[in-house]
Amino acid sequence: MNIKKIIPIVAVIGIILIFSISKKEDVSINIVQGENQQIVNSDFIYNHPDSISFPAVVRSSGKKPVETEYKGIEMSKLFSSLNIDISNTQKITFNAIDEYKIILSIDEINEPSNVYLTFERDGKPLKSKKQGGNGPFQLVIRRDPFSQRWIKHVYEIILE
Repeated sequence: MNIKKIIPIVAVIGIILIFSISKKEDVSINIVQGENQQIVNSDFIYNHPDSISFPAVVRSSGKKPVETEYKGIEMSKLFSSLNIDISNTQKITFNAIDEYKIILSIDEINEPSNVYLTFERDGKPLKSKKQGGNGPFQLVIRRDPFSQRWIKHVYEIILE
């Protein structure tokens, strides 16, 4: 094969590889309330003035409990900061990229220091599913004693 034909092919492959490596994942949460949709980008959540770090115990079946620290924002405060009125909401569904979902009552959401949308664990950003992590967003329910209703890879929140 002629070297002059190979060089353009290698260049095109190189450009495609550079583009695919440098392309950032879209990190956002879609919040749906009736006919209204609001896309909340990661910067809003990561830099939210109400985000806090808090201790939590991760319990996985067959493994010893692990004490860890998460950083995130309480769901009631996130809704409030987005001017989303949840007073007439009965339930809130959290959907994950892997099609897992959980439904929480409005009482659970309104319980102080209970339900958090987290984005860091032990001081490190949560990696996406594609990167082998539990993020970029994970819902942590602090009063869930066995971590059974925690949900990783959250991308959508539906208020009903």
